[in-house]
Amino acid sequence: MVKMSLKICCHNKNFRINLIYTVIVFFVSVAVFRVLHGLHESHFDSLWRAAYGVLEGRPHWIAYQNRLLGPYLVYFISKMGFSYSTALNIFTLFMVVFQNILLLFLLKKKDVSFNNALAVIFIYSLLFLLVQHKWLYTWDSIDAIIFTLFAYGIIQEKSLRYFLLIFFIELLNRESALFIALYIVIDSFHFEPSKLQLNLRSKTKLVVGFFLIVFGIVYTQFIRHYLFVSRSNNMPDTSHELIGNHIYVFKNIKYLFLYNFLSIDIINSVFFIGTLAYLIYRARSYTAAQIKALLIYCVIMANILIFGLINESRVYIEVLPFLIFLICLGDVNSTRPYSLAGRAKQIKGSFQ
Repeated sequence: MVKMSLKICCHNKNFRINLIYTVIVFFVSVAVFRVLHGLHESHFDSLWRAAYGVLEGRPHWIAYQNRLLGPYLVYFISKMGFSYSTALNIFTLFMVVFQNILLLFLLKKKDVSFNNALAVIFIYSLLFLLVQHKWLYTWDSIDAIIFTLFAYGIIQEKSLRYFLLIFFIELLNRESALFIALYIVIDSFHFEPSKLQLNLRSKTKLVVGFFLIVFGIVYTQFIRHYLFVSRSNNMPDTSHELIGNHIYVFKNIKYLFLYNFLSIDIINSVFFIGTLAYLIYRARSYTAAQIKALLIYCVIMANILIFGLINESRVYIEVLPFLIFLICLGDVNSTRPYSLAGRAKQIKGSFQ
């Protein structure tokens, strides 16, 4: 009887602690949303029109036409009696809150203390605000959640079913689902970082991964051309039909290594070069799962360099969860409770 009472007491205490920290994260998320709202208020009309244009088949570019999930979620919210612009605000608030509570949940599953989990969430929120750009599309908000689950799944070596689920959700959101399919191909191999060995361990994953890459490309191209009517200015769009929309690699290299160092955009070059250099430098101490996460990080950054604009900082939203799980959380195989202070000492020590 006494043991049962103690269990109930401990359960109630844990519930109260969980509730308190969840409420704290909720208010942090609301604060983040308020900052987002202030950053985008002057051009918010353009943001909701960009999402609504996908519903009408008249997006800014044909490359946006397959990005259906976000605009339709906002549309369903608007059916509750809100204008589409108000629905977009509700959607953005919900996405920010859900993202941070999800991160809290995932961190607790890795035995991170609540205080350290809050510190990581503060760091993530700060980075999320720092990479804001004039444009914050609905698919960017969904990317923040999907790629958090993606990065966590890689580090935790989740099953094929797990990645299939987030692949199809992300495919409805945007063509970045191809990164998940690529990971499945990579995960079909077994890495031995200490021995620099690579062995095929799953033909099923190899076949499924390549199939999903082909399927994702075919689906994306089909949806774009089937649903697209015209650009938002009623003009046709024949110059943005590539999977990656644009090709800016030579322009980006000039800005990355030269022009940005003469302007405030230097922060983008520092982020791009600095994070890649640090993660690659730390790779020698990574586990096989972390090496795979690093490979995906490098692929995403290469994709930005080739198809994106490195100074359109919102494109880095997809890589933020990888930074959190690779830098802030340390060794995934550690059995000791995670300490942010201890991790900071490890990072400092790596440069000595």
